[in-house]
Amino acid sequence: MPSQNIKMLLVGAAALLLSCAPEPAQAQQKYVLHDNYDASNFFDEFSFFDEADPTRGSQQYTSAQTANDQGLAGYARGGIYLGVDSKTTGQNRQSVRVTSNKAFDTGLFVADIQHMPTSSCAVWPAFWMFGPNWPNSGEIDIIEGVNTQESNSVTLHTGPGCSINNDGSLSSTKLNSKDCNNNSAFTGCGQDTASNQNYGDGFNAIGGGVYALDFNSQAISVWFFPRSSIPGDISSGNPNPASWGQPMAKFNGGAGCDIPSHFKQQNLVFNIALCGDWAGKVWDQNAECKALAPQCSDYVAANPQAFTEAFWLINSVKVYQSDGGANGSVPSAPQPSGPPSGPPAGSGRPNGSGFPGGFGSN
Repeated sequence: MPSQNIKMLLVGAAALLLSCAPEPAQAQQKYVLHDNYDASNFFDEFSFFDEADPTRGSQQYTSAQTANDQGLAGYARGGIYLGVDSKTTGQNRQSVRVTSNKAFDTGLFVADIQHMPTSSCAVWPAFWMFGPNWPNSGEIDIIEGVNTQESNSVTLHTGPGCSINNDGSLSSTKLNSKDCNNNSAFTGCGQDTASNQNYGDGFNAIGGGVYALDFNSQAISVWFFPRSSIPGDISSGNPNPASWGQPMAKFNGGAGCDIPSHFKQQNLVFNIALCGDWAGKVWDQNAECKALAPQCSDYVAANPQAFTEAFWLINSVKVYQSDGGANGSVPSAPQPSGPPSGPPAGSGRPNGSGFPGGFGSN
């Protein structure tokens, strides 16, 4: 029978072995594809908004039929084309805004985009999400910018009571405000990125790429991957955000912002605005644009050729939900009551028979 000293030595050795043993690997979060919007179904799953622009732009959003007839929406280069009238002169240039029929409370959203509207004077493109009773159910601006802007701005808008931090964002990304309350300064909490490849002309020059949004109860994170650097797990349909490195912009909720209560029933939106509350408001601050015309609206009315490259060409938007978690989708689209940047979705869709000039069928 071992002595007490030997027992103590054995216990100590066992404890040392346990302390040196490697910790079990953290389980990888797995995602399951729930929705895939591409050239096979996009116009069945997105509706056209054709009411007055709540951001007071110099464009007129068209119905599905008009967009299809005028070549402003259709299929091209294997993707979904959404564009602006570049042929006629006059006020209220026709443009497109589409909203997903389904809304989401959480999810991993992966958008493969070939081309986006160029960094051009008067142009205000956006790929974003919003919920009902804006801004109280939140808005997430994934891609947005105006005029000759060269890098993407990622912004959140909420009602009162949401203050975030951007710990984990790329060091080159600048946080403009922690307060996401849109009622404070009407700007939300935005982060300006620094890459000249993630927006406009620079984005198009490299053939576009993939934007990914991880929207969960703890944080809202956005990554961009140039066409030549798309992770293999995205290409294979098995996305693993844990392996992607730092997001370009991360908004942490924590004690300052309960994300589930401030962001819910989010619909996806693609649109192209002209002038309006942002691009038009800062017109005088841009020397290049100011030299073209005294007012943004005058420039838009007189120069249709300036908008030949103001279009989205989208390969797909895929929505994943965490394996074993609740389905983050909400069956029906919300119906907000005319907020500054999130009015209700319109109705109708193109018949798919029209193809934008110069592209041909998919």
